[in-house]
Amino acid sequence: KEGRYHAAADYASTAKSMHLKKHEWSSMLARQQNVCLRSALRGLGPAKQCGEIELHVFTAAARQLEEVDDTTPYGLHRTSVVAYFFMLREIELSLMLYESVSLEPEAMIVRILLPASKTDPAALSCTRFWGCVCEDATKPNENKCPFHAAAIQKEKLKEKFGDAVHDDGFTFAPRADGGTVSKALMVKAIQKTAHVAGLRLKDDEDRDIHTGHIFRIGGTRHM
Repeated sequence: KEGRYHAAADYASTAKSMHLKKHEWSSMLARQQNVCLRSALRGLGPAKQCGEIELHVFTAAARQLEEVDDTTPYGLHRTSVVAYFFMLREIELSLMLYESVSLEPEAMIVRILLPASKTDPAALSCTRFWGCVCEDATKPNENKCPFHAAAIQKEKLKEKFGDAVHDDGFTFAPRADGGTVSKALMVKAIQKTAHVAGLRLKDDEDRDIHTGHIFRIGGTRHM
């Protein structure tokens, strides 16, 4: 309770499963389990939610961050647009392969391969797509449009890394040296971007406000 865990039922369920391997589950134990769960959850309130950063605020701050911090994932101000529209988790963005992002220039559509299960973000089996959302297609806006953000990101990666982009495992949102961005580094970049945007980083309980779900939260509301 002091740790403010909202998943007490999961721990209790695991304990029950271990108990049942050798012993019966009595009505007295069942009652005590319910008592303990009510006590653990009482007064906790709703679970902590990730903070929101509007897309235009995030892209502007990310662009500034890229200019002064070389640990920032390459082209974050573009890849974040893709992440917002496709509502990706930070691990999905960091592991998404260059070859998993395909473009249809004439139709101005971007398609990406996504994992069907969040427990295995590298197992790709689901395809989703977005078209151009620019008000004027002759004036592409990489800060607002998922198609143009993806197209320009792929073009810039090709210019910087050459044929290496076609190597197995080369990602769509790599580090500046071409390496894969870890989940921790992506979350750190998100928090640094929030700092550049002048946003509060910690809540009243000293917990991070902006986490790896920022794109899912912001993307849902951006729609």
